[in-house]
Amino acid sequence: MDLDFYQTEAMSYRIDSANEAYALFNLAAEVGEVLGLVAKLIRDGAGEKNMEELMKKELGDVMWMVCAVADDAGLSLSEICTENLSKLADRKARNKIMGSGDER
Repeated sequence: MDLDFYQTEAMSYRIDSANEAYALFNLAAEVGEVLGLVAKLIRDGAGEKNMEELMKKELGDVMWMVCAVADDAGLSLSEICTENLSKLADRKARNKIMGSGDER
């Protein structure tokens, strides 16, 4: 799927009350739900039969929130992803994939 198509379509479902603050705070909440699923997997083992489906749904919610935050910043997902891949390729070429900090 084309990322910009997804962003446009996803934002067509945005309601007025899902403002910039909501999108930003709820991005953290949705990431928390993904982490909660993983924590339960660690605690309970692979007993959850539909873990893959649950993870897909939660990651979809994260993606929607990323779209909203990007949209609020005037950015497109394709632009964000293209620049991220360029950054990673540069780090790999300089053998700087490991480590910390944005400017490595």
